[in-house]
Amino acid sequence: MIKITKSLDNIPESLKPAFADLFPDRIGRNVVSIPQQSNKTHERRMQVIEAGFYPSQDPAKVIYITNDDNSTSKIPTKNYNSRYKLDDIRDALNIIYKGKCAFCEQKEELTHVEHFRPKDTYYWLAFSWDNLLMSCPTCNTHKSTNFEIDGVLVNFENTELNIRNINSSSTIYDAIEIPKMVNPEVTDPNGLIYFEKDGSIKSDNNRFSYTIKTCKIDRKSLNDSRRSLLDRFREHIRDAFIVNITEHDQEVAINTNTRNFIRDSINENEDFLAFRRYAIANDWMNDIIKDMN
Repeated sequence: MIKITKSLDNIPESLKPAFADLFPDRIGRNVVSIPQQSNKTHERRMQVIEAGFYPSQDPAKVIYITNDDNSTSKIPTKNYNSRYKLDDIRDALNIIYKGKCAFCEQKEELTHVEHFRPKDTYYWLAFSWDNLLMSCPTCNTHKSTNFEIDGVLVNFENTELNIRNINSSSTIYDAIEIPKMVNPEVTDPNGLIYFEKDGSIKSDNNRFSYTIKTCKIDRKSLNDSRRSLLDRFREHIRDAFIVNITEHDQEVAINTNTRNFIRDSINENEDFLAFRRYAIANDWMNDIIKDMN
C-alpha cells in the first residue's frame, strides 16, 4: 500500500451531477448543456437515492419505473453497475493507480472499480468519484461489504447541495465515522506498515492491521511475489560475483544492480513499491551483498 493522489477537481465527466453550470465548457456552444452519459448516470443516481437502497438480486431491493401506460418495469441491476465502470472512470483510475490494486499494489490485467464505502450501505455514493478505487479481484472479494467504523454511521439528506457535492463528501464522512478501513487516497501508509524479508506485511496501527486482515494483503501469493523481488536481486548479486573476475568489475556490477533496484522503487509503474522502499530504507540490499560476498 502506498499513498495515492487523486484530484477531486478533475472528476470524470460521466460522474458529474446533471447541473448545466457544472459543465462550463459546453455553455454557449451548439451542443446539449449536459452530456448524455452524465445525464444517464445522474438518473440512475437519483433513482437509487429515492429508493433508499442500491439494487441487487434481493427481491426486496429492486427498482421499478412507471411506463407511459402506468405499468411498471424492473430496471436490471446491471444498468446500475455499468454506470460506475464507464470508460472515462476506468481510464482515469488506471492513470491514477497505474493499473495496480489500491490495497496490495499488485499489477493486474483485470482490475475492478471498487467502492471504498460499500454501495450496499452507502447507496448514494455508488457513483461518487471520491468513493471509487482500483482493486484486484482478490482484494475486492475479501473486502466485500466489510467496513467497520469507530464513530457514528452517516446518513444522507437528499438536497441539491448534497447532490452537487456528491463527489467530494468523504472528508466530512471520515471525521464522523472514523472508518477502520484505510483509504490509500487519504492516509499515507509510510511508517505505519512494515515488512519482513519473507514478503509478509504487518502493522501495529489498528486501522492498517484491520485493512491488511480484511483484504488479506498478507496472503501467501502476495508474500511470495514481494519476496521474489529480493530473490531476484540476490541472483543478480550472485551473478556479479561469478561472472566478473576482478573486484573492480564485481563492484561495478553490484552498484549497477543496486541502482536499478532503487530506480524501480521510484518508478510508479512498478508493483509493490511499499515493499521495495522498505527494503531500501532498512538496508536489505547491503545485507544481501554481505551474505553473497
